[in-house]
Amino acid sequence: MTNIHHINLAGIDLNLLVVFDALMTEQNVTRAGERVGLSQPATSNALARLRSLAKDGLFTRTAAGLRPTPTAIALHQQLRPALQQIQVALLDQSTFDPATSDRVFAIGMSDYVEFTLLPHLMQTIQTLAPQISVQIRSGDRRKLLSLLDNGEIDLACGVFPEKIAWHQEQLLLQESYVCVCRKNHPIIGSSLSLEEYLSVPHLLVSVKQDRIGRVDTLLAEQNLKRHIALSTPHFLTAPFILAQTDLVATLAYRVALAFVNNQQLKLLPLPFAISNFSVFMRWHQSTETSPACQWLRSLALSIALKVDRKISGTT
Repeated sequence: MTNIHHINLAGIDLNLLVVFDALMTEQNVTRAGERVGLSQPATSNALARLRSLAKDGLFTRTAAGLRPTPTAIALHQQLRPALQQIQVALLDQSTFDPATSDRVFAIGMSDYVEFTLLPHLMQTIQTLAPQISVQIRSGDRRKLLSLLDNGEIDLACGVFPEKIAWHQEQLLLQESYVCVCRKNHPIIGSSLSLEEYLSVPHLLVSVKQDRIGRVDTLLAEQNLKRHIALSTPHFLTAPFILAQTDLVATLAYRVALAFVNNQQLKLLPLPFAISNFSVFMRWHQSTETSPACQWLRSLALSIALKVDRKISGTT
């Protein structure tokens, strides 16, 4: 077990903890200094003081940058939530007025959430809070959760199967899968059989590099396999590729519906059963009582409900 020495807080410059957090995030002295507004020499000096306080080297230098020691990792796991709480206490507890606020919200989103919810979210923000800005951070779920833990984003939206004790979450959407291909596909007509599905080339939209999606895992359980002719991390090019090739894509229903409305494509039920997936928004417990973050979460939930009603045809 890592030994963390007890230190007299009265003798600590708390700004050093901010520098430590930046060093853990950037793992580079120059970038950490830029993050907190310090020069490279000043950041190096702060690191030397941190090492003296912790009685540990905290970081070792490598060709790729700084590598945190086990003590540094343990310290950061304890200090990061405390720093976030201080930020909330000092900056976020004043009355939040979205109509006049010029806050910049950072939101982590999967490609699906960005495609499905972001246009509606920005339309509403422009109406209710025209001075507020939004910065979108993308990545797979592990990256988004890491950004959340590092305090780099206020909210993460995506598919998060694993529960984390210090995270709170709210269901946004339930989504199903459908098949999309061009209307004059030479093999697929008005319906789609399993044999046809397995015989055609497929387009996979996935941020993973292994070219294996949920469908492939499901098929493998039945000793079946499809041919992935193209794998791309982005939805943007999918409708154009599908319209000009014989490729077939298995997509989230809301995404597929938008594609069918704008391209010479058709939408078909899958020839096998596959469970829906759930889209959540997740936030760090340190921002639970932040008025600004509460407003953002409430807005995101209302937008998701509106999108859900629009798809289902209810009002």
